[in-house]
Amino acid sequence: MRKLLITATLLLCIFACRRTENAEPAKGKAEAERLAAILESPDRARWQMPDRVVSELRLKNGEVVADIGAGTGYFARRIAEKVAPDGLSVGFDINPDLVAFMERDAAARGLSANYKVRLIASHNPQLEENYYDLIFFCNTYQHLENRVAYFKRLASSLKSGGRIVVIDFVKLDKTDEESGEIPENLVDKETVKREFKAAGFKLRRELKFLPAQFFLEFVRRLGD
Repeated sequence: MRKLLITATLLLCIFACRRTENAEPAKGKAEAERLAAILESPDRARWQMPDRVVSELRLKNGEVVADIGAGTGYFARRIAEKVAPDGLSVGFDINPDLVAFMERDAAARGLSANYKVRLIASHNPQLEENYYDLIFFCNTYQHLENRVAYFKRLASSLKSGGRIVVIDFVKLDKTDEESGEIPENLVDKETVKREFKAAGFKLRRELKFLPAQFFLEFVRRLGD
């Protein structure tokens, strides 16, 4: 379990250090490939359990999903396959190098028809209104700015009955001696719940199958 958390922490650090500025195309592509070697590592599947996660999302053909902080499209492409042939998965990221990587990857996998990518700002999602059945966050929460206001804006982007799923690392009770992970770098799940409640959402499901992460699903409160 200790090694599991160290690996997860390394991933977290990668996301925390993501570049947001434009880079020279050749250098940007090389940087994206470097990150992909880590984010797409087979070791990730052991603790991220992507097939189980996607199964628990309960997606249907024709649904439209936003993956915010999609990185290399680790989940966005899996979601695209699940909502095919009539649905759409949109991978959003703040890093233009990773957005370009996802675009190339979607084309290479023959998923371009229902897997789109977009650059996004960390402080303002600016998603289409009444458009998404699901908005998905994985390993992204601590990087969002002004989160309550952020989620209030996202509410209008959900269709009636739409939901938001948050998956992120369980906050450590104290600094991990081997990895050096500091608790303040993570957001505990009770804080996540409070922030969504303040934004007008209620918790619908909490799943506990992931070994180092929580899985929370929210829907809008009636009347909000």
